[in-house]
Amino acid sequence: MRSLNAQFLCSCIGVILMMGHFNSYSFSIQSDTSKIHTSGDYSADTARVNALNKLARESFSYDARKLHISSRQAAELSRLLDYKQGEAIAYQNMALSYMLIHGDVVALDYLNKALALFEQQQDTVHVAGVVNYMGCYYATLKDYNQALPFFLKSERLIGSHKHKLMLTILSNTGSCYEDLGMYDKAASYYGRVKILADQIKDYAWIVISLYQQASLHFAKNEYNLALAVVKRALSVEKLHPIPPRDIQALHLLMGNIYFNQRAFNRARQHYHVAAGLAGKMNSREGMSEVYQKLYMLDSIAGDYKNALKNYRSHKAINDSLVNDNKNRLSGLFKIRFDLSEEEAKNNHLLLEKKGQDNVIFYQQLVLVIAALLVLVAGYALVRLRKVNFKLKGLNDHIVQQNEELTKVNGIKNRLFSVIAHDLRSPFGQFISLLEMAEARMVDPEEMAAMMPYLNQSASQTMSMMDNLLAWSRSQMNGFKVNGVQVRLYDLIREKVDGMQASIEGKNIFVEVLVDPDLKVWADEEMLRIVVRNLLANAVKFTPAGGNIVFNARAEHGDVVLTIRDSGVGITGDNLAKLFSFETVSTRGTEQESGTGIGLKICKDLVELNQGEIWVESKPDEGSIFFVGLPQQAGRCFRGMLAGEAAV
Repeated sequence: MRSLNAQFLCSCIGVILMMGHFNSYSFSIQSDTSKIHTSGDYSADTARVNALNKLARESFSYDARKLHISSRQAAELSRLLDYKQGEAIAYQNMALSYMLIHGDVVALDYLNKALALFEQQQDTVHVAGVVNYMGCYYATLKDYNQALPFFLKSERLIGSHKHKLMLTILSNTGSCYEDLGMYDKAASYYGRVKILADQIKDYAWIVISLYQQASLHFAKNEYNLALAVVKRALSVEKLHPIPPRDIQALHLLMGNIYFNQRAFNRARQHYHVAAGLAGKMNSREGMSEVYQKLYMLDSIAGDYKNALKNYRSHKAINDSLVNDNKNRLSGLFKIRFDLSEEEAKNNHLLLEKKGQDNVIFYQQLVLVIAALLVLVAGYALVRLRKVNFKLKGLNDHIVQQNEELTKVNGIKNRLFSVIAHDLRSPFGQFISLLEMAEARMVDPEEMAAMMPYLNQSASQTMSMMDNLLAWSRSQMNGFKVNGVQVRLYDLIREKVDGMQASIEGKNIFVEVLVDPDLKVWADEEMLRIVVRNLLANAVKFTPAGGNIVFNARAEHGDVVLTIRDSGVGITGDNLAKLFSFETVSTRGTEQESGTGIGLKICKDLVELNQGEIWVESKPDEGSIFFVGLPQQAGRCFRGMLAGEAAV
């Protein structure tokens, strides 16, 4: 937003500046200043200067080159006539033309000339206008910390004057605060702009105030609000004449909003409109920013040929606008401006320090020579360190890749083992039993006795397949999180009822102490997998006659679900790698088998839902698993002490 604000910052100047100080003339303007004395009428010649300055001001929003040409003619004619007022205004307009066409530091030179002339005439309003222009110059360089004092000073100079220049000053000050990230102060100044614009029914400024509101929303990532406000501004433009520079800024902002919303086709449409307007106005800064945006869009779309073309256009314009001396010279002009204000106070200090200048000069010379010697001596060492640093980086990268490949290979072997053994074995048993039944080697009573075992084996196999499928989808980004309000009690009760056969088979007492109205924000299907795996894990490692307790606690917008069992517990070594593929599957209290990836899947799915999972356990003392989830959409689980969460 900073480059956009800097461009719009300057667009606010020419709309208002000094409007009350121009006379209205309808005659045509001759460009040949050599003819100024043909009439012999001084008042007619000064009127021609005023008209040239007026033409320059009106060209601001349409043609930057015409602004420059008209201002130069007005300055030449004013010098011939010794017309100080017209000359100062011409210098002011010339400064603006240099800012728009080149971003050139020469602009500050003309502003200082205009400032000196207006101060001679004790014209406070015009002095405030020039100081405002100086702030705009630094804003175009994105040096907002330097720009702000100029805007604040121009506001102090204009004081309580009921002058339209105040709209420009308030707008620029607000934009500067926005670019500095001080949004509350920016909103305060924008509010004053809106009030004043509504009072005088100036539709151009009403559009500007709407733009400023949208810009603030955009800076705070409130894209829908920003979009609505920009559309209101464009609707005003359809009913009233608005300067093209303001319209260009609106389309550029609209493009940026759609870009951040990933509506790239709509963004491109508005960037093309902005490019057309910038081209008509000869605004090189505007074209540079549009080219940069089009380069980003083409890169995203994979159109690298056009992306390269737009990047080169942006780079060519940007390089022509920036040079090494600009900031140095800008600093010198700022120093000159600051010293002019303090000159009366510092004259006696300058006399006192004059005798010390030679000493300081020689001290600085010695320091410079010493610094050069240190630089020469250290050059070889710096080069050697850079080479060593690059080599170390390459070695670290190779080591990291080897570790990742080793880890991936281990996971692959683990999954193949699960598929080859844990999934294949139950199917082999089913096939054998079916062959025996087909050969009438098993009578109906024996078959009926085997059915509970077959049902349990089939359920375990299905659970393994579900876990493998869930894990593979999570690794390949196949899961799309569809967050909803999930009632924890109902979901837990559903999973407990579904595993009732396994629970009753081991005579385990399961208690659900969860508030029936307690809800979390999560993907319901993912949460079912998590609860099922944690319950299955608790049943597997809880001995016959044991107990499992579900509990939950809500605090500060988060919910922590706990699953406590009276099982065999987990050793310290296994506890550290419980949620990874490094853990080895162990059999349950009644030799139940498993894949060893159920808890890893729980961790992945909980984290996809912006939550956390952790465990507390000691051997022979059972385990407590904790699942932390947010209660509302758009939140992440902030975490709480495990001791506090255990209920």
